Amino acid sequence: MSQRKAAAPRERAATRNPPLPASTELARLEREQHSLRLLLEAVARGTDLRDVLTRIAHTACDLMDADHGTIALVDPAEGVIRIEATYEMPHNELGAEFRKGEGLVGEVWRRRRSVILGRYADLSKPHRETYARHSVIGVPIRWGREVIGVFGMGRSKERHGGGVPQFGARDTKRLETFARYASLAIHIARTAQNERQRAARLALISRVGRLITADLRVDELLQTAADALHELLGYPNIAIPLLDRGPPEVLVVGTVGGHYKSVVRGEYRLPLTTGIMGAAARTRRILLVNDVTHDPRYFPTPNSKGIYAELAVPIMLGDECLGVLNVESGKSLSEEDAEYLRIVADQLAVAIENARLHATARELAVVDERHRLARELHDSVTQLIFSATLIAESLTPVWRRDPEEGERRTQRLLDLTRLALGEMRALLTELRSAEAATSRLRPQHDATRELEPLREHGLREAIRRHARAALGDTCRIVVSRDRFRPMPAAQENAMYRIAQEALFNVAKHARAERVTIKLSSTKKQATLRIADNGAGIRPTKRKSDGGHGLVFMRERAEQLGGRFVISAGGTRGTVVEVVLPLDRRRQG
Repeated sequence: MSQRKAAAPRERAATRNPPLPASTELARLEREQHSLRLLLEAVARGTDLRDVLTRIAHTACDLMDADHGTIALVDPAEGVIRIEATYEMPHNELGAEFRKGEGLVGEVWRRRRSVILGRYADLSKPHRETYARHSVIGVPIRWGREVIGVFGMGRSKERHGGGVPQFGARDTKRLETFARYASLAIHIARTAQNERQRAARLALISRVGRLITADLRVDELLQTAADALHELLGYPNIAIPLLDRGPPEVLVVGTVGGHYKSVVRGEYRLPLTTGIMGAAARTRRILLVNDVTHDPRYFPTPNSKGIYAELAVPIMLGDECLGVLNVESGKSLSEEDAEYLRIVADQLAVAIENARLHATARELAVVDERHRLARELHDSVTQLIFSATLIAESLTPVWRRDPEEGERRTQRLLDLTRLALGEMRALLTELRSAEAATSRLRPQHDATRELEPLREHGLREAIRRHARAALGDTCRIVVSRDRFRPMPAAQENAMYRIAQEALFNVAKHARAERVTIKLSSTKKQATLRIADNGAGIRPTKRKSDGGHGLVFMRERAEQLGGRFVISAGGTRGTVVEVVLPLDRRRQG
């Protein structure tokens, strides 16, 4: 109590300033006005906040004949006031933090008004013993009614020959002027920072939004998002685990960003009963914890240090939780962080679903392409090689019996192998094109591309030539002259492949003496009819559509909206008929 009473007179005595000579006062005012103009220009230029505050501290201490000074800013989230600029202070003073009532800046923050003391030691909680006999002054830095910082300075006994000049009311007014400059600089810097942060958040949302339409694998898009969170918003630690429904349900942490990329190796699995991430996934709620050391749910990541806050946002697609977007920091996180990350999580949910759908579509496309290649090989190369094999088997005895017939069959054999080689080259070309177009989702085969025989001879002549090559002189081939107009490439390709299969079956099974090929078209449809007078098709096969050839012919017709029919041909033989609708708009 006596100590407090003794301190009060010294504090009151320090509020008086001795008058100065008029010439000295005028020079001081001119110097002060010049310095203030320079400071105002620095504040207006919007340079780095710490640089501007340091310049203000240096100028104020110089003009007010102070030996040392500090500018501290209030951090409401942490509940501390932090030194942001110094003048002639120990290097470890910069960044020092004080609670209310601690040191000069903490005392001014607590009182919310200016403080002048003849001795620093008279503070209730002095910070540095070396300044115990220094005279000190501190004023609040305000923005509106809010105290956002404190400007403090002191004078030492040693520099003034044993007598410490006391700060007075005039010094308070002068320091309050510098405090207003500091307040303006802080406001400008924070406004600019908020705008930069807002722009960075919008840039992040835009970048993640583009992932929705990107043809990326799930792991690729998650890594892109994690890197963007670190790059644009500066979150030091990021993890984006996905939910594995097990059982048991676990979070699979395979994507990390920021500092975690150097400490987290491989993949690890986290039960939903463990950690703040697990709690967010389990409850489907955003969890923001600004002091993880006091949260029993906190599960520290191996090799991570200095973590103070964690924000876990569930990635929800409707009512389904796909995973968690989790950030950790050494500083407090805000509700605004949570709201922006919720938007990012919503975008990630759609992007993950799209990526999974793309993956499924790619798998189906691969199956479709394999099926198409098997059909192409069956309808073209396999048939030609089979026909060539039949001719090769009969070549030696025929040649011994009739050399001229042997020469004709040798020519047919050569024609068939050339056709097979051409078909194989075309398929290999398609495969190479497919490899070059890996970014495309659907099959790379272009159904509108004309086959080489069609391009060279037209559909009717191509079918006739193939029939001659496949059947040779074993039976008579009759090609009708009905009215037929060229069709779109897709329809002509299908007709040609169906004709190939039908003629292959005649050569292989029918033992026919006559084959009639009829090709006709109207404005609405095109019809191909191939009839033989051979052994005929077995009723069981006709009913069950057994065999790859019949299945492939039916598939080709139905893919183009047509119909395929195979039936007995009157007294004997088989009739194959395919009808395709015509879309004249596709003919170009």
